Amino acid sequence: MAIVTQQTGQFSGYTLSELRALVLRMLRVTDTSRYSIAGTSADYGWIDDALNRAQEDFVRQTHCLRTYALVEMKANYRTYRLPWNFLDFMTAYFYTDSASQGYKELKVTTIEMLNDEISDWRTTTGNPEQIYIDRIYGDNWMFGLYPIPDTNGDTITFDSEYGSIVEWVCPRYTYNQEYGVVIRMTNTDEFFLNTDAGVVGKVGAVNGNIWLEYYRLPEKLIVDTQKPEIPREYQKALSYFAVSDLLQNNPEDSAEYKRSVSYLKQFSGEIDSYIKRRKKSLSGQNLRAIPTVWNWVQNMPFRTQMF
Repeated sequence: MAIVTQQTGQFSGYTLSELRALVLRMLRVTDTSRYSIAGTSADYGWIDDALNRAQEDFVRQTHCLRTYALVEMKANYRTYRLPWNFLDFMTAYFYTDSASQGYKELKVTTIEMLNDEISDWRTTTGNPEQIYIDRIYGDNWMFGLYPIPDTNGDTITFDSEYGSIVEWVCPRYTYNQEYGVVIRMTNTDEFFLNTDAGVVGKVGAVNGNIWLEYYRLPEKLIVDTQKPEIPREYQKALSYFAVSDLLQNNPEDSAEYKRSVSYLKQFSGEIDSYIKRRKKSLSGQNLRAIPTVWNWVQNMPFRTQMF
């Protein structure tokens, strides 16, 4: 007997329009008349605002979005801008093309720790070894380096075969696409976009510069066909937050307010589910129980003399 197969396709996530429709269905209404400033039937301002706050909250709590940035160094400058969408450090490297160096990982520290440990850290120059978040300047976070770079880094270039440098990223591009940020001392941020899915662009010049890998904030949902950047299996959670937000101003003893609380719990549950899934598996971990007394025994004089 012949075997017949049928391919039904893969779930590709929700568009902004589909999330709006989902929110209306959960609110048990057919249009936005009750949930808009003007009371009109197709005003999605409140819904879009709630969906965007939901996505940002999800990303801040889960750190599910990450990317990289290349920062050009300027001799004798200690602080530099972080990308506008910076959330937190993953790792940072200083690159030199000498055979003995290459990519050297920087220690993430704080100003307080540098004050305690290194008296002249504000004036010492050389190849950077440590990195710290400095302050907010205008609307940008800054980072600082110790020691202060004493030479200019190369002008960063990319191999254009699989990508291109642009000054603006279309929000529709960011779903399922990787892009890096190029931060130059005297110009606005630039973005390196891959032109082929799954291909990572090649950096042509990076000597004497900083490579950052960092957790980032999402792009705002503004286009009807745009999709959220969080993993597609969790995108429905954004509608839970939006419904909870739109229902929360009802009287506390009302059924609508209780529904608001229920949907907020569902949203929090999706966040907890993601965090739990992303924890390291038990495979390869040392699961042997260690007696509390063992650390004390290890420090006994007879044991330190033996080993």
